[in-house]
Amino acid sequence: MIIALANSKGGVGKSTLAVHLAVWWQEQGAKVTLVDADAQGASSIWLHEALPQAAIFRLQSPDDILDRMPGLQRDFKQVVVDGPAGLSEVTRAILLVSDLALLPCGPSVLDLRAAHEAIRVVRQAQAIRHGPPQAALVPNKLQVQYRLSRELLESARSLEVPCTDGLRLRQAYADAAGQGTVVWRLGPRGEAAASEIKGLFHGLFRPEPKDDAGSVANG
Repeated sequence: MIIALANSKGGVGKSTLAVHLAVWWQEQGAKVTLVDADAQGASSIWLHEALPQAAIFRLQSPDDILDRMPGLQRDFKQVVVDGPAGLSEVTRAILLVSDLALLPCGPSVLDLRAAHEAIRVVRQAQAIRHGPPQAALVPNKLQVQYRLSRELLESARSLEVPCTDGLRLRQAYADAAGQGTVVWRLGPRGEAAASEIKGLFHGLFRPEPKDDAGSVANG
């Protein structure tokens, strides 16, 4: 399964989600790799520190993506792709080979506009491919006590793709990045973030047997 993290705006949490998802899949026993398509390479560095044995590939051009991804999909059960900021040809190539696109969205009007643009590009890929990728919006850095976050969460849920409950603005995510680890390895100070992000992943990929609606995607 190829899971893409995509958005037209930087700083919305793509690398945070990509690294945590790659580590989470590895801990579930899946053979996983990270494809870092962002020129900054932040997720490559972070995952190498958090999971030294991880397979990491840096693919920086549309041709690299289109040529290499079929082989990676054969070799790994889960392929997590950290896309670049912006809706470049690299992002479009990623969406043309992905099974699921996760679209992080920060708590601002600009972030919501960027999410609209990302959804538009996802729709183009779906039209070309007559189906995939599936997509889900992931509201991020939420501060639920603030009216703007609440209003944006409500607006996000009205968009044309499924919307998860999202992730709150928590210091633990920044601490995990700074220490080259994931939040569930931070001890007590990472417990709330760990419960939140693991709940997100279980909701997306591991539906409860009695959940008729199912998850967005099955691993």
